[in-house]
Amino acid sequence: LLIAADELLIQRLVDFIQDFLIKNRHKFLQQSPVKMVHFIVHNNQFDKIKEAYLEKICENPKLLFDSVELPFLEEDALKVILKCDNLDMKESIIWKKLVKWGIAQHTMLENDMICEDTNNEEINTLEETLRELIKHIRFYQFERQEFIPEVWAYKHLLPDKLTEDVLRCYLDSNAKPLYYTYPIRWGNFKIDSVLMNKQAALALAKLIDKESADGTTSKGSRYHFNLLYRSSLDGLSAQVFHQKCDKKGATIVVAKTLNSGGLIGGYNPLDWNGNNVWKQTTDSFLFKLDCVKSRVSAKISRTSEDTSDYAIYCSKDYGPSFGEGPDLRFIDDHYTLKCKAKSYSKISTL
Repeated sequence: LLIAADELLIQRLVDFIQDFLIKNRHKFLQQSPVKMVHFIVHNNQFDKIKEAYLEKICENPKLLFDSVELPFLEEDALKVILKCDNLDMKESIIWKKLVKWGIAQHTMLENDMICEDTNNEEINTLEETLRELIKHIRFYQFERQEFIPEVWAYKHLLPDKLTEDVLRCYLDSNAKPLYYTYPIRWGNFKIDSVLMNKQAALALAKLIDKESADGTTSKGSRYHFNLLYRSSLDGLSAQVFHQKCDKKGATIVVAKTLNSGGLIGGYNPLDWNGNNVWKQTTDSFLFKLDCVKSRVSAKISRTSEDTSDYAIYCSKDYGPSFGEGPDLRFIDDHYTLKCKAKSYSKISTL
């Protein structure tokens, strides 16, 4: 009916049906996930429906991947799903589901086949089936302990030398992958924080890249977030802050406001090493984040070329300090911030 209404240019009916399908997307994906995915893949003119259904699948991948209908999903439709950065499922599980999908395409293949236990013809058949889809599996994002049972066992399916390169990167944490690496998928993204959730961290990653911080984005992250200092565990001490955070490179400082519960903080792309030293940069910023469920709204403030000489202040007497105002400064030994806009612009909503 929707396609017919679209062809007849009955826009009011098109809008009504689209709104109905979007409003009831969870129910339709529960009932007929493959049918709905095929519809959005083969009818690109309905952008609103495609965006809404992909967002729901990425938010709850089990609707599709745990469905008995999965073996009937077309390759091009599966490829669309695998390309999504916001697919909230561990990469090893996605890989298992893909292998099972590939095996299901051929009745002669065993359900639990491992490459070492099969003949060359079976391996070649499965490799041919998965060839274009394997490109979208993010093997570098597997957990180390998953490598042998989940990757090495199927090494004959993978492109030449990819398995060895993934192993090399596991053994050497400083090694750079030889193959293209995708952004960190939401299901593989981890952050050790009692203040920030995954969506807030991904929003900050986008701000670092000078993009809009939209909580509904389909992009993953290029960054790993490592906890250096937590005041509730390490204490409110400038000395301890510098012991843990100096010479660590780029850092994000986050605090939670008592009244609103929102997050405020700043990004330092340099480091905190030095005493009574100003550091110049136009890449630092201050932020305020409000997180409601999976949605993140952000306000941000940056320096200009004229004020960037006073972007970062490093002092053993203070915790993190931004701007000459000081625009944002964490005071030693108590939960006090000083905020006086001077080096950074007036905060703006993104």
